[in-house]
Amino acid sequence: MDMKYKTGMYIFLMILLIMVSRIEGSRHSASAETTRPVKAASQLRGAPFSDPAKVFSMTDKWVKQPIKYEQWAEGADLAVALDQQLYPAILPLIKKYEKVNNLKIAVVEGTCGTVAGAAMRKSTDITGMCCPPGLNDRLPGLKYHTLGIASVALLVNKDNPVDNISIDEARKVFMGKILSWSEIKGPTFMKGAGIPLKPVIRLHCKSRPGHWCLLLANEDLFGHRLIEVGTIMDMLAMVASLKGAIGYETLWHVTNLKYAGKIKPLKIDGIDPADNDKLAAGLYTIYRTFSITTWQQPDISNPNAQKLVQYILQNLKAIDKSYSIVTVDHLKMTGWKFHEDELVGEPSPNYN
Repeated sequence: MDMKYKTGMYIFLMILLIMVSRIEGSRHSASAETTRPVKAASQLRGAPFSDPAKVFSMTDKWVKQPIKYEQWAEGADLAVALDQQLYPAILPLIKKYEKVNNLKIAVVEGTCGTVAGAAMRKSTDITGMCCPPGLNDRLPGLKYHTLGIASVALLVNKDNPVDNISIDEARKVFMGKILSWSEIKGPTFMKGAGIPLKPVIRLHCKSRPGHWCLLLANEDLFGHRLIEVGTIMDMLAMVASLKGAIGYETLWHVTNLKYAGKIKPLKIDGIDPADNDKLAAGLYTIYRTFSITTWQQPDISNPNAQKLVQYILQNLKAIDKSYSIVTVDHLKMTGWKFHEDELVGEPSPNYN
């Protein structure tokens, strides 16, 4: 009798515990559904700038290493390495400074990658890139001086009837969520019905903020039905040859490489990428950032380099307007944020 009683009580208690557990689980689930905060939408737009306080760690031997020119700069008073858009933009200023001050300044043209490599090797006094510095670019003793920004335009074939696209549509296009031009809800979208979309991408400077990262934050966000190219020329040639193509590049490269009559830039949310006032106001939000560098350590810093950079910063208005660069003077007036000479923040509010 005692054994049956104990067994019955044991079964009863087990059933009771199971029922209580289910009730508590249901209550917990309901509570979680009502109190859980709404998950924010994924951040599609990447960071426009990096933190100037985060400096890449190098060895003491590297820090003490002096500047040593490579063959292209042997015998020069100054060595300067610039990316392929900054090179022609500020070369006239460099040449003028060279002549007035009776100096020999060696200037070489390259990509952001080769320019960053020159800084890492300490083979130049000044470098210049069209992207904000990434973590690996912030070397000990290296200071960045921003010259300005320029729009990165979304580009289509000249025969494409679409003239405007929203920033949300643009992101969906490159993510592979919009597959036909007929889905673009611009005023001329009906004329583009049936034309398949063919996004063209050039994922340069992946480790650096800004540029195409302001369209989509990283390469993993891009769709799979894409045409990937390696050079600016390839980008423009591909867009010019495919009626349904869409790519991106600065307006200066379009003109300089003689594609102005073969491709056209799209407005984004009604804003023309050529409208520098809207860019300066923070309303056009895909752009490149142009900066040059100097070494700040007294034992390796070249006084002529410091003077040349200040001369360039004081004469930015002399840069030809065809480069479509909104200079730092304009950016400061419209509320962009600076750390010393370096652009580090957009004006508020950020609309996209």
